[in-house]
Amino acid sequence: MFSRIREYLVLKNYQYEVTTSLYMLEPWEKALFNSLVIVGLGLLSYTTVFYLPEQLTYVATRFAEYISFY
Repeated sequence: MFSRIREYLVLKNYQYEVTTSLYMLEPWEKALFNSLVIVGLGLLSYTTVFYLPEQLTYVATRFAEYISFY
């Protein structure tokens, strides 16, 4: 069971490295790139959690106003 999960994770890591061309970088370059990816995903998650509900409310209000005119 654990070996299948490990094989799956190794395969996904390989696919990630090949897709983003990380396989040809040195370890410190991989770490830097992966750090930037993690920071970017963290910022995206933060803005999604804190700003998306407000924006959806705004869009829904504007949409309701638009429909009420017709």
